[in-house]
Amino acid sequence: MEARPDASLLATTQAGLEPFDLYRPETVEDAVKAMAAGRPPVCFYAGGTDIFAAFREGLRPGSLIWLDRLPGRGEIAVEHGRLTLGAGVTHMQAVAHPALDAVPGLADAWRRIATVRIRRHATLGGNLMARRPRYELSILLSALSARATLATASGRRDVPVESLWDLPRDEPALLLSVSVPLDGAPRLDYARDLRPTMTQALCLRDPGHDLPACRAVVATEYLQPFVADLAEGARLGLPDGFGDAIADPHWLARVSATQFTRQMERLAAR
Repeated sequence: MEARPDASLLATTQAGLEPFDLYRPETVEDAVKAMAAGRPPVCFYAGGTDIFAAFREGLRPGSLIWLDRLPGRGEIAVEHGRLTLGAGVTHMQAVAHPALDAVPGLADAWRRIATVRIRRHATLGGNLMARRPRYELSILLSALSARATLATASGRRDVPVESLWDLPRDEPALLLSVSVPLDGAPRLDYARDLRPTMTQALCLRDPGHDLPACRAVVATEYLQPFVADLAEGARLGLPDGFGDAIADPHWLARVSATQFTRQMERLAAR
């Protein structure tokens, strides 16, 4: 929204953008140079579904880096014990790819996200890097202990997906890919029936590795997802006060515990 001289508010659109610098890098190295050289704020464009929403919310880019020429962004593969997803993969491309069968429950959960229009164009990278609580891939991938590979002006970094929320928003970072470790045969259950009030993902793994055997992620429309690694037989508990204007903390704690029990039963029956 834009404040007018008469104290009214005017909905903003991309039609009101001032001129900005455009970069179309063909390599990751060129993209990093563009991040360093571009006028702030530096923004990325891939599927376009989130950035146009950001324009309407008042984003005015100084530089835009269009990612359509970068190689490998649409790749999906299972190799070296990991499911790797390029940041340019769309929702529709991902759920149609047989590699997702490496994680039972992932394709089923992913295909329930968003509308048909969004699924055709929105990318994995845009969904995660927008860092909006109502976007759901962070919930699923955090439950799966996924890691994100980033390119920044200071070099490449590999971080847990849940750590993306902590990145400085004024320092551009390009998501290259996300990888899900397949140690312990991960199985995923996603409870989405109470969305937007709350959603909950649960991943179970066989023991005998360094990854959590049981990881739950709870989120609401307005709160950053909460990640909990649970010992065998433990019950899911939420931090004190974890709630928002819609989801009362006491209600959310009770519902989350009930969902957890049901999810454990569903995964045990598979």
